[in-house]
Amino acid sequence: MAISSKKPIYLQLVDRIKNEVATDILSANDQLPSVREMALQERINPNTVAKAYKELERQEVIKTLTGKGTFVTGNTQNVKNLNQNQLFSELSSSVDQLLKNGVTRKQIEQFVDDLFGGKNAKN
Repeated sequence: MAISSKKPIYLQLVDRIKNEVATDILSANDQLPSVREMALQERINPNTVAKAYKELERQEVIKTLTGKGTFVTGNTQNVKNLNQNQLFSELSSSVDQLLKNGVTRKQIEQFVDDLFGGKNAKN
């Protein structure tokens, strides 16, 4: 796992798993690796993975069945909605920072338009 920010590693793992659920990489009832397996895969401390799994359980993204493993809950639509809300919040913050740094609304709109292939692009 590439450490990409000042955010704690366990929260980065939480965000990644939630994003995988939101983007259908992980589906309801998919099994996650054990804490030990995930720690080996990600090259992080097992306690970090355990903390991430505990947070994901608290958020009802995953559930652990004793003796069977850890699975994605059937709550995937809620996870998708929460993930979209978080992304919109981050986008809003980025737009705010752009405006504070002198970028105009028109420049931001042009940038977004260019991302979608120009003014005549569909969807």
